[in-house]
Amino acid sequence: MKLNDFKPFLFFCFYAVLLIIPFIGLFNLFDWDEINFAESSREMILSDNFFQVMINFEPFHEKPPLYFWLQVLSMKIFGVSSFAARFPNALLSVFVPLIIFNIGTKLKNRNFGWVWSIIFLSGFLPNLYFRSGIIDPYFNLFIFLSIYFFHLYTLSNPSKNIIISGLFSGLAILTKGPVGLLIVIISSVFYLISIRKPPLIRHLVLFIIPAVIISSPWYVFELVHKGPWFIIEFIQYQIELFSVPVAGHKQPLYYHFVVLLIGCMPFSLFALSNTYKKSGSEISFERIMRIVLWTVLILFTVVTTKIIHYSSMAYVPLSFLAAIEIYKIMNGKDFNKLLKFFLLFFGITIGLLLAILLYLLIFKKSILINYIPDPNIQVLLALNLNWRGWEWLIPLILVFANFIWLRKPTKNYIKSLAIYSVLIGFTFSLISCFIIPKVDSAIQGSVISFYKDISKEKKYVTTVGFKSYAHYFYAEIDKLSKEDQLFLKKDEILEHIFSVNSLNDLNRQEKYKFNNQVLDWLINGNVDRPVYFVARKRKPIFKLNESKNLKLIKDFGGYQFYKRELK
Repeated sequence: MKLNDFKPFLFFCFYAVLLIIPFIGLFNLFDWDEINFAESSREMILSDNFFQVMINFEPFHEKPPLYFWLQVLSMKIFGVSSFAARFPNALLSVFVPLIIFNIGTKLKNRNFGWVWSIIFLSGFLPNLYFRSGIIDPYFNLFIFLSIYFFHLYTLSNPSKNIIISGLFSGLAILTKGPVGLLIVIISSVFYLISIRKPPLIRHLVLFIIPAVIISSPWYVFELVHKGPWFIIEFIQYQIELFSVPVAGHKQPLYYHFVVLLIGCMPFSLFALSNTYKKSGSEISFERIMRIVLWTVLILFTVVTTKIIHYSSMAYVPLSFLAAIEIYKIMNGKDFNKLLKFFLLFFGITIGLLLAILLYLLIFKKSILINYIPDPNIQVLLALNLNWRGWEWLIPLILVFANFIWLRKPTKNYIKSLAIYSVLIGFTFSLISCFIIPKVDSAIQGSVISFYKDISKEKKYVTTVGFKSYAHYFYAEIDKLSKEDQLFLKKDEILEHIFSVNSLNDLNRQEKYKFNNQVLDWLINGNVDRPVYFVARKRKPIFKLNESKNLKLIKDFGGYQFYKRELK
């Protein structure tokens, strides 16, 4: 093999090693998703139970285990930390662009493979997600590969490719649930309709069998060992996502369109003209990519619960449609002046706005405090975060980066695009090193530092009035033994108040009542450990303030910390 064959691998390896991996452990995990997933992985290790996803050592029915297994492996190697929790996704910053490069090369040629892979890595949100500890990068990869091999199935070697497509669908189901299969099925059905090619029954069977073989063992295991509650709870949760804004994630209908437009800069603007009509690229894969894009957008627009990463599967088809336009420009097509203007305008505007905001945070906080009426935000803004003073210059790299490749295309267009991508990665690395730790400190630094301080104590810890997973992970909550009073009290509440034997037998409303019973016991019951209670200052909790058993031990960073000592 020639050195030229290794260039993509070397480029993406150096990118990850220099610009992503060293920075993923410099700040704490963020509530909810990052800490939620990392805590489930930590509990797998502590309980030596790798077949059940848990939170607070109780069943967590919302997610299958595949991603947690990857985090467990990382934590076994690096220890339980934010670095280990994010490392599996950081590895994808090598493999996802490399996969995209190889597919792009097969679809067109090496130049197109370079353009597609680099432009994907240059997108704001795709680049940031490689630095996160959430499930979606793996979930999206498996869906994309399933759809890619389904596309190959429609072209040639149908038996082999439909089997591989089913395998990746099974992995998607095992990563985040049946919604992965739903995206594949909807996209594939509409694609088959568009090309007027009905599938053969035996091919459908060849798709279903590997998908079931990969995904069903864990679901069957849960069903056999825990009963039908798991399936019922899972279905109820999916219905809630579609019908009500779970956990307050209510956004307008156009939410995901805005997220993709701004979050996938710069390639979102290139893709706009190709999202609803053919580009004339003569790449058959374009049709199914456009269908996937609209499937994701429409599906998660209908879903009432709207979270930023729900539409992240759209990053790949959107970047593909953008790559088609960039490839044309690279090969002589006139660069639309209006498009170039908008790219420069958005790129420069985003960079300047971030720079101005940081400048105000560092040197002119009083201006922001006067213009933001929320007293809680004012408290955070007033915190002394020990800025170095030059951090506001970091976003200006984005301004400079836009001029690198938005000039007139030359023979070195791919090189200029690669330089742009490196500058984007470098900017995010500096932000990870010098800005996000400050933001982390302001938003959750006080509460996480408190949890770390008490992590080695034998104690009970609970939040009151707000939902969080941080106390489980950072206070290192241990699994209760049958001798612990809290364990015995939970069993007593289940048996005498709800007449059930397991928490699995309670519905969501009953679990809420159960948790209130546990809280009342922690405040007034016969506890065998010190108990810590954490509440947000803007939501004073009457039962904490009025209890004679509790003492307010700290009040800082927007949180109040109470302790109940053993008598």
